[in-house]
Amino acid sequence: MKKYKHIFFDLDHTLWDFEKNSEETIEEIYKKLELQSRIKSAHELYKSFEKANRWVWDQYHKDLLGKEAFRSLRFDLALSQHNIKDEKLSLILSEQYLKICPTKPHLIPDSILVLDFLSNKYTLHLISNGFEETTMQKVENTALKKYFRTITTPTHSGYKKPHELMFDFAIKQAGCNAKESVMIGDDLEADVLGAKRFGMDSIFFNPDGIAHQEVVNFEIKYIKDLIYIL
Repeated sequence: MKKYKHIFFDLDHTLWDFEKNSEETIEEIYKKLELQSRIKSAHELYKSFEKANRWVWDQYHKDLLGKEAFRSLRFDLALSQHNIKDEKLSLILSEQYLKICPTKPHLIPDSILVLDFLSNKYTLHLISNGFEETTMQKVENTALKKYFRTITTPTHSGYKKPHELMFDFAIKQAGCNAKESVMIGDDLEADVLGAKRFGMDSIFFNPDGIAHQEVVNFEIKYIKDLIYIL
């Protein structure tokens, strides 16, 4: 086993349970705004939001959308799947979602167990493409804060994963180098291939068993598997 000294984690979908936190938030907003007469169920709204969110994040990663457009477009697209065009409602949904969701505490199962184990052996860092304010809220509102020496977002670096300069900024901030570091994340392009192009080893967290043809250093289905390979 190669001896690493520094471990870089992605946040959303890797440690912070985006799906659970997001669906809980949507359900809360759905009830608060009494949307039953317009949308069949909170789960239906969540499914449409989740689909829109994936597409919008992809556009954002490719620098085809800015921050404000990103935030407003998600609910415009979600509502359109229910044949609703209501800019006021979309804005309210977006504001409520951004206010509530980052305060949700749910983490991927066994995350704390793994971080407790790894923090005794390695220096841990976060590198996220999320907006700085929401990233910090998610860290502050969970048990994650105490584990990470550095947290890097595009606000700090001026770049997003998979750009090599995002990784370069992160390791310089951490005071280490690529050869003694490993990146862990759920996004094959942003986390794994981005790290690979930079010269950093990576671990693909692939809980859904997504098929791919890429050669990766390690691939895991459960975050707890990290204990057995690190």
